[in-house]
Amino acid sequence: MNRKLISLLAIIVLLGTITGISEAKLSTPFVYSSTGVDVVDFELDFKDIEVMLYVQVNDIPSTLEITFERNFFDSTNFDQDSEFTIIADGDLVNYEETATNSNLRTIKFNLSSNVELVEIFGTQLKGITTQSPINEVTEEISTAQDEQTVKINELIKENKVLHEENNILKEENEKLDGRIFELENLVSALEVQVTNLNTIVTEQIKVIYNWVLGYSIN
Repeated sequence: MNRKLISLLAIIVLLGTITGISEAKLSTPFVYSSTGVDVVDFELDFKDIEVMLYVQVNDIPSTLEITFERNFFDSTNFDQDSEFTIIADGDLVNYEETATNSNLRTIKFNLSSNVELVEIFGTQLKGITTQSPINEVTEEISTAQDEQTVKINELIKENKVLHEENNILKEENEKLDGRIFELENLVSALEVQVTNLNTIVTEQIKVIYNWVLGYSIN
């Protein structure tokens, strides 16, 4: 009876241990398997769109393989898969994508012995998205193009205003030229009249002079 009891207790402890491990993994919003490393805890960063893993490396080599459902965590650009960025205690980590389909992506990577924090960056976390650098550059280019278009439109308007003002100046200049021409004609006419008047006055003076001279002789 004692042996049976001991065996039963051992089975219960073993099942409890297995159940505890299973529950710990189910408590994470992703499925993972590991060799030589334990995932102690995790956090989700919705600002930087990252999954943070607190790990304890027990053996070398250590391997961690994680499967993310796309509707939970993903990395895309222009509706195409893009690479995740994995940082382990500040160092960039290379990874292998071992499986992918329309619903999930699985990545696998190794860790060194002193790693405690693993950060996996994507572009979408539980419906919260961020812009990739390519999208940011595209937006900057689009903004610059919009600003250039506005400037061009402003220059077109200014050029139109200057053209209209130039036409007005031309019309005023044409009117002014006409007035100058009329004034020149008037001056010419006055000069002719003055010349004629001088001629008349000269003739009259001659007549008076001759009359006075003739009167004196008589």
